[in-house]
Amino acid sequence: MKTQSTLVAAVLCVLAAGPAVAQRATIRKDSTRAVMVVTNEMPGFYVRVDVDHPDHIYYEGQEMAVTVSTERAGFLYLIYNDAQGNLTMLFPNVAQQDNSIPAGQNVVTIPAPGAGFRLLIGPPFGQETLKAIVSDRPLKDLEMKQLTSQPFKQVSTKDIKAAYVELKGKPQAWAEHYVDIETRPGTGPGKPSSKIKPPVKPPVKPPVQLPGGPTVQPPDGPPVEQPRRVGLFIGISDFADGAIRDLKVSDRDAQAMADVMRSNCRLDDAIVLTNQQASLANIQQAICQQLTAQSRPGDTVFIFWSGHGARCADTNGDEKDGYDEYLVPQDGRLDDVQNTMLIDDTFGRWIQELDGRKVVVILDTCHSGGQNAQEKGIYSKALGVDQPHVGGVRFDFLDGDLQRTKDIGQKETALMASSMAAQVSFERREGDLSTLTYFLVDQLGGAGSLTLPAAFEALKAQVAQYVETNFPGTTQTPVLIDNTTSPILLRP
Repeated sequence: MKTQSTLVAAVLCVLAAGPAVAQRATIRKDSTRAVMVVTNEMPGFYVRVDVDHPDHIYYEGQEMAVTVSTERAGFLYLIYNDAQGNLTMLFPNVAQQDNSIPAGQNVVTIPAPGAGFRLLIGPPFGQETLKAIVSDRPLKDLEMKQLTSQPFKQVSTKDIKAAYVELKGKPQAWAEHYVDIETRPGTGPGKPSSKIKPPVKPPVKPPVQLPGGPTVQPPDGPPVEQPRRVGLFIGISDFADGAIRDLKVSDRDAQAMADVMRSNCRLDDAIVLTNQQASLANIQQAICQQLTAQSRPGDTVFIFWSGHGARCADTNGDEKDGYDEYLVPQDGRLDDVQNTMLIDDTFGRWIQELDGRKVVVILDTCHSGGQNAQEKGIYSKALGVDQPHVGGVRFDFLDGDLQRTKDIGQKETALMASSMAAQVSFERREGDLSTLTYFLVDQLGGAGSLTLPAAFEALKAQVAQYVETNFPGTTQTPVLIDNTTSPILLRP
């Protein structure tokens, strides 16, 4: 990518998850580009970087605009990794030397109006990445004078790793986010660039006789890329920690959901992790690597989880009620919650890796204390959390995090949960599936299209009636938090 003034632009690449290090920060390494970058999975706030093409695809000669927003005011560093692995600091730059960024929906735009340059797409072409880092103070290892000494400063992996060392041990003081873009040669669909000679109109393609079928006229131009639908299905019944009560059917829940969505809901790819497969590391790899590789902006991603959930004391002050919620992976340990459980803050950051997709999270779990044979949920005094009282408390795992990422621009997310925060979620007395999963699988197996809101309205009544009949004196109320701009189709 080049600017109008022949200035080389760039963006920072974040890829496969590497081994965990202190404060749950990780270094991700892409051997093909030899790039190492830092990520923070326990941030005290969220940051979002975005581009002006929703599909993140740019053709030669097109201009690109980048925006960055943050929950907390700080100092912004925007790095670009091109298709050959070169790293360039896009912001700050010689035309935009003030790298402070305000909180909220007041975004920083690169280039700013009147900045005197444009980001113009040119070779090398391929997958490229933009990485935004916001810290609560200027970074000594990315010294401003050097960054603004030339139009766009080339940086090295050594510079980025030095910044990571400076931030190490202070996860609440910084946040980061990245987006991948794809740059392609040629003008692409739509109006050609004024800097590129208009292409010659291709000849009309001859009709094609389909075997045993009618004659059809092939469409002109390149094939249209249809949105994909991919899913991750997690179910954990058997837990490694003996202090965590095993469940009976959660692994079957995940398999049943994957089967019905593959057979009846036009799912293109499915990842299933059950029991020992569903370690924290494998779940992270599935979300941050496999789902991102199998999908692109504009696609729909489903994440289903059946198992245990609980609460622990909030460590970064971002929870209004003073508690973090978490999901329990197969290798989670009650004596090391912060490092072995999937905290909602971390899950929220992982969801950001699917930016630009429509993301639907379905949780058949709960965060109250399950005590009876058919109840999900763990409770332990060792967690430092008193048994929550029963009441109409709104479900809050990922709820606040989805609202926070929505506030900085990530709108296409939805969460359906099997119960409110102070309720338990039940496995069916019949011993086949969990209650919410059973009725959802039944709906997905029907005919005709089915939207997420329509499915939820039916589930709410079905689950409530079943629990009231089979577990007198208890209630289970499913919850839907829908931030999407149009209804998600569960069954197209």
